Amino acid sequence: MKNIYVYIWIWMLAGLCSCEESRRYELSSDDSVPPGEPVFLNAEPLNGGARIFFRPPADEDLLSIEAGYTNVVGKEVRAAASYFAQSLDIIGFGSAGDHQVSFYAVDRSGNRSQSRQITVTALEPALSMVAQSVQVLSSFGAMIVKWDDPLKENVYVFVDFSYTQNSSRQEYSSVFASYQSETRTIDSLKPVSGEPISVKVRVEDNYGNSMQAKDTTLVLPVDEKLPKEGWTLPAAGTEIGGIKQCSGTNIRHAIDGLTEVDVRNNFFITTAANPWNLLIDLGGTYELSQILTHQRYSWTDTSVQGAYYRGDNVLAYNMYTWDEETGAWEFVSRRSITAPLVKQESDYVTQGDAGDRGFLYPEEPRFSKPTRYFRLEAVTGKYISEITLFGRRTP
Repeated sequence: MKNIYVYIWIWMLAGLCSCEESRRYELSSDDSVPPGEPVFLNAEPLNGGARIFFRPPADEDLLSIEAGYTNVVGKEVRAAASYFAQSLDIIGFGSAGDHQVSFYAVDRSGNRSQSRQITVTALEPALSMVAQSVQVLSSFGAMIVKWDDPLKENVYVFVDFSYTQNSSRQEYSSVFASYQSETRTIDSLKPVSGEPISVKVRVEDNYGNSMQAKDTTLVLPVDEKLPKEGWTLPAAGTEIGGIKQCSGTNIRHAIDGLTEVDVRNNFFITTAANPWNLLIDLGGTYELSQILTHQRYSWTDTSVQGAYYRGDNVLAYNMYTWDEETGAWEFVSRRSITAPLVKQESDYVTQGDAGDRGFLYPEEPRFSKPTRYFRLEAVTGKYISEITLFGRRTP
């Protein structure tokens, strides 16, 4: 019986404490008494913000500790921490250095304590990190915009550009999320040959901060698809610079100008182990700029995707040009072909039929040194349907 009284007493005590705590969450319409001021202890700098440490007032109905400021576009930015926290983070400053912040307490009825102005110090924000790193590079029928975004925050890169086409001035705009990719190619540009492209890049964040990053002009280099009529393939086993030509079935299909879009089963297959090399004599001296490869499509099952982006297709390869002066192969770059993100299976076919096109020098697109021979070293895969090169003939 004694134990029963003990349990009842514990239950009543717990209920009493619970009621006292619940009152903290009750709104009182007739409460107009502001809470006491929080005690500011110190602040630690953050990128584009600061962490404020405090001691809250002892008010029973205290709800939160808050800090705020008005940003460059007149919008109030606020941060709040619950009454039992020890710090709060205030962010969104557009520059490093000292910033003034209002610091106060709020109770359950919405009453604010006396606001106090405190000074906090911010480190460099993501906005300026991205803006200061922006590069704009000219390419073949395209321009490349690059930046660094070490913090991976929500920063947006706006690219405004214009040029003359068909006797009229064309103006365009593109916007990219900085954290999704740090290199973006804006292609299919068709200015009048030699006509400069005016480019302006600015960076903005979610707090209204904006920074001009780049103001420049570009003149795009011009290349063209190389004619294949003069191309030849050295016989299997032939060595050039110590590298042997691969062997296989229908090697001519790799450069005959046809893909499986044109003729079913028009692809080259090798039995060589990876890596294997395909050597092409270009029939003249060229400076190379881009490569377009097509995969094998025909497959043993009946899926719409076929062999695109899977199976034994060559999906990673290295490129080399022949340096006549040194009598050796010069490494150009490595290219990997990844399966695209698609909404439906037929999209694999659409993109696979178009082929995979890339720059020989993706980091800084340019022409290669003059070369008579091109070498594709297949890192993975046994099949390839077609190889097409772009560039210009040297005198």
